[in-house]
Amino acid sequence: MRRLSFAVGGQRGYGGRPPGEDSFVARVVVDVMLKPEIHDPQGEAVLSASHRLGFGNVTGVRQGKRFELEIDGPADGTAIAAIKELTRELLANPVIEEFAISTTE
Repeated sequence: MRRLSFAVGGQRGYGGRPPGEDSFVARVVVDVMLKPEIHDPQGEAVLSASHRLGFGNVTGVRQGKRFELEIDGPADGTAIAAIKELTRELLANPVIEEFAISTTE
């Protein structure tokens, strides 16, 4: 098993530097969605319910997951590469899901 080269949690005590020590913490958002060709029964249920509630202009719904990771240090190329690896191994099923990574520094 490969260890990732960043600490998740930053100053909140989950890892990284001790609480109170000044450090830069970046937030990285990983959005995971089913691939377009994969059937999404939960999305279909929300679509049906939205029509029953009078929101007839809604034409499609896809359900997904959002992960917000705090990392110790900047969200540079090395950190993003590690998060991509983490996402492929833990957060998303690459057979049926796709993902997008963005930063909010």
